[in-house]
This record gives sequence, structure tokens and C-alpha cells, in this order.
Amino acid sequence: MKEHMPFTPGFGLLLLLCPNVIAQPLPHHFSGLARAPDGIVTLSLDGSESNLIPGLTGTISNQFMQMFDIYLVEASTNLADWTRLATLLRTNNDPTPLLFQDADATNFSRRFYRLATNHLITMFPKPSGPFAVGTLDRVMVDPARTNLYRYTPKTNAFMVTFWYPAEAPGAGVLPRAMWDKQVAEDTSMYTANGYDGRWSKIFPQAVGHRFTQAPLAAVQSRFPVVLHSHGLPFLRFGSSQMAEDLASHGYVVVAPDHPDCWTSEFPDGRYLRGNWGGDNAGRFKDFEFLLAELARLDADDPFFAGRLDLDRVGIMGVSYGGMSAEMCRRDDRLQAVALLDATNFQLPSTGLAKPFLAMNAPGSSFLAESQALFNKAMTNATWLQISGAIHPTFCDIAWSAHIPWGRAPALAINACLVWFFDTYLKGEAPPFPANPEIVNVRRK
Repeated sequence: MKEHMPFTPGFGLLLLLCPNVIAQPLPHHFSGLARAPDGIVTLSLDGSESNLIPGLTGTISNQFMQMFDIYLVEASTNLADWTRLATLLRTNNDPTPLLFQDADATNFSRRFYRLATNHLITMFPKPSGPFAVGTLDRVMVDPARTNLYRYTPKTNAFMVTFWYPAEAPGAGVLPRAMWDKQVAEDTSMYTANGYDGRWSKIFPQAVGHRFTQAPLAAVQSRFPVVLHSHGLPFLRFGSSQMAEDLASHGYVVVAPDHPDCWTSEFPDGRYLRGNWGGDNAGRFKDFEFLLAELARLDADDPFFAGRLDLDRVGIMGVSYGGMSAEMCRRDDRLQAVALLDATNFQLPSTGLAKPFLAMNAPGSSFLAESQALFNKAMTNATWLQISGAIHPTFCDIAWSAHIPWGRAPALAINACLVWFFDTYLKGEAPPFPANPEIVNVRRK
């Protein structure tokens, strides 16, 4: 710890030195403190980072300049008991120091501040809802599928990630990495999906706005659930920004790695490849098992017991994850489905008699399927397009490798998801989102 001389009597600054600090020219730091006559304290925060990642050269390294850096500010009155005061974001290409006003300082005769020196790079803006976001992973084992060709070598264990509304993080708690480390460093995943393999050096540097095993928010007893089905071949946390945003609005988002996922990293260090071939039968069985497992978790799990509202469960799917529509049709436990530039080829000619939202990028190869599904619907159906989007806009890639066509359309997608599930799971009547990227809207 490095104590700085106070700028005014009774008030001081500290730097919190955290492990694994990324080597940068100038760590996060306080550049000033001023106390006004009314007692309000204004903190000035700054820090600069290198745009070059070891092993990278060229303009791609400058993508960090379009991303964000998270500043974590904590306060204390006795240098022993600390609380999180603020979580601030600054775009990396903004040279202006951050200013934060602590109005609560008027209630104390003395106040100390500290700041994590880490450069916490994130591709994501703050989630738009009122809740902080917690996260945890579970290894789940389906005993009924002992010979499943899920990974190489075969195993009937698979990974599931939860995002959920959480209490505000405590002092000293850093946000979790955006993706698992081995996955983020896997060059083959990027090149196989048409992206420069050098992103395997950038993605591991990124964090999300989620905090590991933070307590569930206490403001209400139970939260509705949204299942998520990833694209092919991709990952359970490939749309983690959407999951964070939904969780911040009071949903528990649950995403499994399907048998045809790209890969999974297990807590014991195993790094296993999926089968990559497209496995709708396996995906259906994943969700059948997972719905039963959620009931068990709500009954007796030390963390989730009594907190999952299993009378309000929806599902969403990206691309090949559009099998979610057929899953919703088959299973009475699912009330609504959102299709994110997704196929629905599993649906019969009768269509889907449950609420659904279908979003497409202009020129999408799934456009005709979504329109046909909408035409068959009698009620509670919405179809729309997201101007400026392309297919990868519906996953985390929108916030990273192709920022020019990512951020505004991705925010519009988030707004549509919150509106849809608030309407059909929570039973609320929110206004339809007004984002200008939402075009060609058809509703029944």
C-alpha cells in the first residue's frame, strides 16, 4: 500500500496494489482531491496504457483505444473497513482525467480513498439495468448420456454458466475475465470463424462487468430465468454481454456448452473440443436435463434454493441456437423465445403458438425463415431488423473485432431483449424501444 499525503485535513488517498497488474506506463491513480466548502469531495482519476500487446504489431493493437477501462474506487473512515464507492468507465482514447464527486463525504469528519491500480480493459459498456451482475460456473453431469459424443475424449459432464442479479460487489473484488483463459487464447477459434488470430492476444486481456459468486440480490425472493443456446460452433459465453445486460435487469441467464460447442475449459484445467458437427438432438437433451436440474437447484442448492422463478422461464438462441424455438414449442415449462439472427428449421408447418421475438441483420440468410415464422403466428409475435448489424453483431464479437458495426446495433438488440422478456415473462408493459437501429418492425 502506498499512502499519499492528504490534500485537505481529514481526507486522504491510497493506491490499492492488486496482484497480476498488467504492465503499463502509468497505472490507475488519483491525480487530485479537492474538498468544497460544502464538504463535497471531488476526486480526479487518471492512468494511461500502452496500446501494444506483447507479440502484436500494427493497427489492430489500437482497438484498445476504442474500448473502456474500469476504475474501482473505494472509501473508508478508518483505513480498516472499506466499501466500494464507485465503478467508473473511461474510453481509452479519452485523455481527460475522470472526475467523481463524493457527496457522502459531507457525513464524515474524515474519509480515505483507494483505487485499484489495474488496467481493467473491457469491451462492454456498463449493463443498463439497476442490478450488479454475479456469475458462477457449474460442471453438470447427465447420467442418462454416458456415451455422448460431446467432447474428445468422451464425457457426459459439461459446463454451464449462470449470470444473475447480484448485490453490489464488496471492497477489493475485481471483475471476472470476459471469457475463460484457455478459450480466449485459442487462436484456432478465431481463424476458423474468419477473424484474425491475433485476437487471441487481445481477448485474454478483457474483463466483463460480472463478479464471481457475488451474493444474489436480496431485493426480491425469486428471479425469472432465461436459457441461452449458442451458435455453431461457438461457446456458452459467446454472447456474455447480452447475458450481463439481462442479468442487470433481474433475470438469471443460464447457458450450457452444447455437444457441438467449439471447446470447453473445465475447472480442473481440462480443455476439451466439442464435436462441431451440429447436434440438435443433443441440444434438446441439454435443455431437458437443464430444466430438471434447475428445479433441483431451486429446491436444495445452497446458492440458488428458493431464488429461481421456474414459472417464468424463457429461452433465446443465436444462429444455429434457433433450435430454441422448437424447444419452446415442445416444452410447457418455457413461456417465450427470442431468436437472434437464428434459424428455426426444426419448427413444423404449424409454427409457434407462444410469444416470440425474431431479430435479423439486413441481408441475413435466416431472414426468410423468420418472416415465415411471423406470418404463421396468430398473436404475441414480433419480427424486426437491426440496421447496421451483420450476423456476428449478435455475439460478443460485435464489441471487439469489428467495433464500427457493433456497438449501436448491439445496444438495440439488448433493448429489444429486455423489452420482450419484461413483457412476456414479467408481465409488465414497457414501451417498445426507440433505438433508431430497430427498423422494419412487424408485430401481432
